[in-house]
Amino acid sequence: MTSSRNFLQAVPVLRRLDPLDRTMFALTLAVWAMHYAMRTFLSLMPGDTWIEPGSLVARTVASTIGIVLCLAIHVVLKKAGSNHPWRLLGYALALSFPASLLLTWSGEYVFRYFTDYYAMYPDRWMSGMELGETYKAYQWNFFAWCALYAAARNNAEVRRRDQQLAAATNAAQQAQLLALRLQVNPHFLFNTLNTLAGLIVLGRTSESEKMVLSLSRFLRYTLSRTPSQLTTLADEIGMLRQYLEIEAARFSDRLKVTWDVPSSCMQAMVPSLILLPLVENALKYGLGGSDRPVEIAIAAREEHGQLVLSVEDDGGSAHGSAGSGLGIGLSNARQRLAALYGDEGRLESAPLEHGWRSVIRVPWQEDMVLEPAA
Repeated sequence: MTSSRNFLQAVPVLRRLDPLDRTMFALTLAVWAMHYAMRTFLSLMPGDTWIEPGSLVARTVASTIGIVLCLAIHVVLKKAGSNHPWRLLGYALALSFPASLLLTWSGEYVFRYFTDYYAMYPDRWMSGMELGETYKAYQWNFFAWCALYAAARNNAEVRRRDQQLAAATNAAQQAQLLALRLQVNPHFLFNTLNTLAGLIVLGRTSESEKMVLSLSRFLRYTLSRTPSQLTTLADEIGMLRQYLEIEAARFSDRLKVTWDVPSSCMQAMVPSLILLPLVENALKYGLGGSDRPVEIAIAAREEHGQLVLSVEDDGGSAHGSAGSGLGIGLSNARQRLAALYGDEGRLESAPLEHGWRSVIRVPWQEDMVLEPAA
């Protein structure tokens, strides 16, 4: 196999062929090389008279004609456009009969030209028995080629469809991830712009300017990342701090945030914006539905080869109004985890005695970009 690949790479004309043509050329070459070796071995058996050097040349020419005929069948079948294996096999076998007849007839002239065989046995020239034996030998070789040809074409078609399916699946996952993330961003922008408008009306210019700068940094962060791209937890925490600074202007001294994120976790990789919907829901249902101060605790830890992220609030049971505790944002986060990690990424969200807790578990990894799960 390696020598065949090296041979194909060494011939410039073959390198310009498509993969299917190169495969068929290598297959045809191998089949007729085996035929040549077997016929040469039989000619060296005791009692056989085809031992003169010219017979090797004649056999080489005849095998070359066989290779050309097989490749011609391949060209015809390729133009026919059918990829069904049994239909391909039937067409190839049908074409092999006239090809074998043509090779038998031309082979007789080749051996007459390069050898003294028919000078020694003139009665065998174009005799029915002689032609029949030669035809059977060639036809069996064509049968073997046809079977291998149909199998190789079917294998190439399966690989092509698998590649198309993988490409389509990847494109669908990328589109799904993009759609899910775009559902999160307008929700955040709506709340932020409302808050900004209120600050402007109240004449709180410095706070408005600070919020605009924070919003600008946040948008720069989101637009610089693709849906399937991972970011470090440090970047994600930095984005959340900017977001919570903006939200603090809405809720004033009613919002308290605590962080429990050890430095050892800061370089762990997480999907971009994966924590945002958890914090958004904590604000919406925990703090937004209560008149008292609410504390939001954001934590991270490594546990059994996983990165565990949690967002917890003590805002009461208002989350239950989201229906099983999952609003659109959290549902999207769960779908993103499933698309990126498969069964290895999970989002668990449940009520506490006083508040709500959401936990994300993803495989621990550093400095990597994860492709969507197949």
